[in-house]
Amino acid sequence: MKVWSVAGCLLLSACSTVPVVHVFHSSLDDTQQKILVSQLEQADINYVLNDLPVPVEYTSDNNTVRLNRFPADQNEALLSQLAEVVHVLGYSGLDVQDFNGEYHRFSEGNYGLYFPGDRSQVRLPDVLHSHNCAMDPFKIELNTSGEWSLTGTVTKGQWQYIDPYLTLMWNDGRGAMQQAYQMTSHIVQTRFGEKPALTFEVMGHRSYAALPIFNCDLQVIFAE
Repeated sequence: MKVWSVAGCLLLSACSTVPVVHVFHSSLDDTQQKILVSQLEQADINYVLNDLPVPVEYTSDNNTVRLNRFPADQNEALLSQLAEVVHVLGYSGLDVQDFNGEYHRFSEGNYGLYFPGDRSQVRLPDVLHSHNCAMDPFKIELNTSGEWSLTGTVTKGQWQYIDPYLTLMWNDGRGAMQQAYQMTSHIVQTRFGEKPALTFEVMGHRSYAALPIFNCDLQVIFAE
């Protein structure tokens, strides 16, 4: 059995008749990941471990694990094996969907298995870049303590995240303001090809004069 660990290969081509399951496991803790690998090995399933975050749209409220497949792939035996794997990890079953071109893309013979995280405790990137913005490019760092800072300046504030909404708060001592953003997970075209990205789109107005960075969307693009 071949096992790989990758960080960003999403447009994949089948190179054999043996199906390969691409497992997005970053939401699982160390113990769960050990159980996962053990179950995959016992079932003799060919798999690839992928550390990219699970798209928000693939996170379900009904305790299921999303499985994407190419429409022509109707491997019921594999689906049964994977259902047993997710049951062992405490999930109720699989949410099987045919690949339709959204978010992560797989070719025939490749499956995407996405373990959902705690929707209230999504792990955000450490750095977000300005996007859709009239200003010069800038970066915002998100500290795990709940503080954000504008890179290269003394500007900073507090942040909070309640899936899928990010809120940045700022107070200069004379008054407070905040901006809310909605996060989406998608694929973007870069000069290096298609890459997965998270975009945080402004939900409020775009007319902050005191803190114009609040007028811009934020984005991170994941490289391979």
